[in-house]
Amino acid sequence: MISLDDPRWPALDHRNWSEGRGAPDAPFVPDELRQLMADPTNGERFSDLWPYLCSEGTAWPAAYAAVPHLVTLARGLPAVRSERDDYLYVVGLVAICSGELGEVPADLPDDIADAYRQALPEALALLAETLATAEHDQISTRYLLAAVAALKGHPEYAEILNELDVYAECQSCGEPMLELPE
Repeated sequence: MISLDDPRWPALDHRNWSEGRGAPDAPFVPDELRQLMADPTNGERFSDLWPYLCSEGTAWPAAYAAVPHLVTLARGLPAVRSERDDYLYVVGLVAICSGELGEVPADLPDDIADAYRQALPEALALLAETLATAEHDQISTRYLLAAVAALKGHPEYAEILNELDVYAECQSCGEPMLELPE
């Protein structure tokens, strides 16, 4: 895995960061990861970071370098902690945005691509443990299952699960239900 002190980090683009320069509010990924290593339960910090790595259907180069670190963070948290869910979901989201399992941008350095690919099976194992151990509501379960589908090499199925949030209220009992398009 790429060290947080590696001089290549500034060249790894992410949302609002290009060619070593970012917008004033753009985080520097290794600094954020260092802060998370010090306090992996800081959900607010992680929530602020991850959309810069992968969002709007795009996984930026910094996301691939960050994934092994996210798996390390998840591994250090008990399976019943919601923070673990968040790290693992984002790893799955990177896989969803990448298309085929293990696919990376062509210009990504080989060592970063290899570390990313090597982190995916552990992320899948941690997801399985998390789903088997912790209780999750419907929405959390859906997102974690989307991550599982992506890490099993089914990005289309993962995307369906990830986007499946069209719920209606049952007219008979008032419970939420899936509303299918007509």
